[in-house]
Amino acid sequence: MKKLLPLLLLAAATASCTRRPVISGRIEGLTNDTLIVQWGAIEAIPAKELHRDTVVVRKGRFTFDAQIKKPCFFSIRPLQAVIPIRGGYKWYSSVSDIHFTLDRGERVAIRAKVDSIYTDYTLSGESPNTEWSRFRAEQLPLHIAYTRLSLRADTILSAEETNALSERLRALSGKIIGAVTEYIRENPCETLSGYLLADIPTDSVLSCFTLLDERVRTSRFAPLIAHAVGKAEARQRSLEARKKTAPGMPAPEFVLRDADGKEFALSSLRGRYVVLDFWGSWCGWCIKGFPRMKACYERYKDKLEIVGIACNDTPEKWREAIGRHGLPWVHVINPRNAAPGDDVTVRYAVEGYPTKIVIDPEGRIAARFVGESEEFYDKLAEMLE
Repeated sequence: MKKLLPLLLLAAATASCTRRPVISGRIEGLTNDTLIVQWGAIEAIPAKELHRDTVVVRKGRFTFDAQIKKPCFFSIRPLQAVIPIRGGYKWYSSVSDIHFTLDRGERVAIRAKVDSIYTDYTLSGESPNTEWSRFRAEQLPLHIAYTRLSLRADTILSAEETNALSERLRALSGKIIGAVTEYIRENPCETLSGYLLADIPTDSVLSCFTLLDERVRTSRFAPLIAHAVGKAEARQRSLEARKKTAPGMPAPEFVLRDADGKEFALSSLRGRYVVLDFWGSWCGWCIKGFPRMKACYERYKDKLEIVGIACNDTPEKWREAIGRHGLPWVHVINPRNAAPGDDVTVRYAVEGYPTKIVIDPEGRIAARFVGESEEFYDKLAEMLE
């Protein structure tokens, strides 16, 4: 036994030194030896919380050892796929990226060939990577055609050419989305369907979700599925709210905190015209409209109250913006990550900023305006003068 122990230790040491890397690959057609690697936990993808590194390719081969403890998403982009375009900006071709996912203990081997604007690749290992590799190969011609047309859009074209190009892009986009949706409907038991759920229109998510097998719903893609379903449900609530906030409908009541931390109820302004101004300190168009809003408020403040509702904002930035721009009307904040039932933007079907909603003295919605427009001020003058 004494003689056997050193041999066992040596074997263990040798195995640890020769352990296969988590990611290995062979790439043909590179004109640059650098790859950009991005990865992050699948649950963090919606927030775009990704790590980033570079890998050098030697004689067409590369390896990357990622220390992962939970399911992760990976993207590998050849540096040569970063294309300079007009205006000095950089453009990234999504069909140049190599995408896959890995759970703890899994490995993937990549065989790829890089063309001018796309990468053709196959993945060896476990499903869903092998299934994704097969599905992507089927759809690659559509994506290549879309990418080539997108690059043409950056050139100087006539109005007629631009319109024709836009039509072709819309048609190709429809085919791509249709293929993804069809795959999910025909393969509800494939884990890949859970991943693809985030790539289809919001209006189709809920119907496709009901088809998914329970194993898919609880797979590594469960966080992505939950995010897609959550967005779809919010969209559905927003559409329902839009009907309930059409002109002539009662304005939904809400209670929010003002800049002093006190509760403010919309119903406290009953008997006056009210403008709900959905804005944020981060919204350039909202801020651009403040001088005109202030002049309007000064003119009509005996008949009108404006309630600024800060959205997707922090209390600190919100309060600082109120002071910096000298906004004299009522201000409240819609809490970040509010539950759908408490989210005022959901109740009022707000989908763009700024959104201004006019409420009459009886508490009914009189008009809705998205963006800065002359029509808003004309409507107020018509009602108040």
